[in-house]
Amino acid sequence: MSAILERERLECSLEAWGRALDRLEEALSLPPGTPLLIDGVTQRFEFCFELTWKTLKLALLQGHGFDVVSPKQSLQKAFAVAWLEDDRVWLEMLKDRNLTVHTYRESLAREIFSHIPEYARAMRGLYFRLSAEVGYQDSASRPEASSGAVAFGQAS
Repeated sequence: MSAILERERLECSLEAWGRALDRLEEALSLPPGTPLLIDGVTQRFEFCFELTWKTLKLALLQGHGFDVVSPKQSLQKAFAVAWLEDDRVWLEMLKDRNLTVHTYRESLAREIFSHIPEYARAMRGLYFRLSAEVGYQDSASRPEASSGAVAFGQAS
């Protein structure tokens, strides 16, 4: 695949991920408590996590030549290139994502729901960092994404 097509795939992935994070943050701003809201926020979290690791997969391949095949491997390589800082939150996020995908118990759903605001902040921070690193400007022109850019593919 050409470098231009690879870049377009990464930008499309960043755009979809940013929009999914917008929707998650929108849902988190609603008054909590109803089972329907908990289920909806949890589903949006799962979707955001999938887009997070798949965007990392593209960025790691294009920027560093790492061909990852799983969410855990993408997180490990993202730590290796210093894109992620707080390993506790990311490992908990992966664990909770695995629990929500494979299990449903209301008590567990409520517990995971209580973690999702922290996860959303971590995903948004990574989104800003990757967007700046690859020089991506989304159509919403988020001002937070403008600091700390380095040439993509170089160590930060």
